[in-house]
Amino acid sequence: RLGGEYLPITFAQVKSDVDAFGTALLREGLSDAHVGVIGENRYEWMVSYLAVANGPGVIVPLDRELPAHEIAALTERAELATIIYSSKVEQKLEEALKLVPHSVRLISMDSDRAQGDVLSMSELIAEGNRRIQEGDTRFIDREVDAEGMSMLLFTSGTTGLAKGVMLNHRNLASNIYNMSKFVDLTVHEKQQVGLSLLPMHHTYEFTCTILASFYQGATIAFCEGLKYIVKNMEEAHVTYM
Repeated sequence: RLGGEYLPITFAQVKSDVDAFGTALLREGLSDAHVGVIGENRYEWMVSYLAVANGPGVIVPLDRELPAHEIAALTERAELATIIYSSKVEQKLEEALKLVPHSVRLISMDSDRAQGDVLSMSELIAEGNRRIQEGDTRFIDREVDAEGMSMLLFTSGTTGLAKGVMLNHRNLASNIYNMSKFVDLTVHEKQQVGLSLLPMHHTYEFTCTILASFYQGATIAFCEGLKYIVKNMEEAHVTYM
């Protein structure tokens, strides 16, 4: 929480939230759909990525710093059916979707309940948990296709139009495994804590900080912004970046 204390979340809770959100997304008919995620580095962004990539469809991370017309262009090019978003980009996203010819379903990371056509991520997670308790294991039992595209990541477009890069689970798993041969995030007796600083829509940040930390059993702290780096490093007892 911006300006608040760091709140601990266990690996078990992450798995529970991912399973629940993925189950709810399947219930919403998003199997094999392209789903965008846009917002600042935060827990809900990470859960969204894993819930989509591990089950119902293809995750498409979007740069929250892009102007509205570029977000609109990527939404159209990626054929997004749904976008999961943070309230910090809500106004810009609304402007962008006015330029998109097809309808896009929205899921808010911040709303406690659905508002009109905008669904609530927290409500969907709660619904997913109920479905799982009632025996719905479609998401949990769903086999991951290691070779099938599950991520569509756009390049920065510094030399021209952003290019969509199609990635699968084997691509990222290979990257994490080989990086971990050279970077040990568990080298000291105390729990290691990494600070997630670069934007998570960059595959470098999400692979090397988020997924590699998960793989090696380290802790992730989300930076609240550039001006909070030193403050967050002290608060979270950061040991690597």
